Amino acid sequence: MMDDLLACWKVWVPAMILNFSFMPMFARIPFVAGVSLVWTMILSSMRGGDVIHEGDIAGGELTGATLTLVKESLATNTAGSSVFQSPVDLDKNMSHFTISASGPDKIGFVALLSRFIANHGGNVTHSKQVRLGTDFIVLMHVAVPFEERQMLMKNLKQNKELKPLQIRTNMLQRRNTKDYIKPLHGLRIHSVGEDRPGILASISEMVAEKNMSIENVTTEIVMGNNGRRNFVLTMDCTTTATENRNW
Repeated sequence: MMDDLLACWKVWVPAMILNFSFMPMFARIPFVAGVSLVWTMILSSMRGGDVIHEGDIAGGELTGATLTLVKESLATNTAGSSVFQSPVDLDKNMSHFTISASGPDKIGFVALLSRFIANHGGNVTHSKQVRLGTDFIVLMHVAVPFEERQMLMKNLKQNKELKPLQIRTNMLQRRNTKDYIKPLHGLRIHSVGEDRPGILASISEMVAEKNMSIENVTTEIVMGNNGRRNFVLTMDCTTTATENRNW
């Protein structure tokens, strides 16, 4: 934010002084338009993302341009917090379980399932719902008061409207954070390239070699403007090793 503000001052303050001091009336609007063009290019240079070309991913081999590493946050020893924390680890006063489901796609399944959970005291935190072919796939984390957990899990499986989803539930145990070293920092890895086998395997192997823990992974196929099928990956990782900070 401060870099943007300083750049704005450096460009527009001299430009306005020059415009109103020396420019004739008929030239002031074209001059401002020209400065605006230059300012747009400066912002694009400062904040624009790198373009990953087809040649950057070949034969499953990853180059430096394949990954866009964005440092999301740093946790210091004094702050006492970790990176990419999950509510599963934070809320000690709630019971936690996961819902996995799949069934024929139907309009309204998300609304029906989420409303059913809310009406029974549950709170959906992490979730992923997607249509794949003719099926609708659901993965949810639900936090619920201890006294309402059993009833909610039972009613989910017995509800006739939700029966086509073949709902399965699984209890989650809150891990004892005292047994784990707090992460020093986190990275978000974003990769875009032509779809081909082995991209996820290659990136996850690189992360494992760096002794980093994968906290969350999302992958999808999107169609590019040229009709090419692109593989898009977003991966959140944490590490306790100081040498990985500048990876």
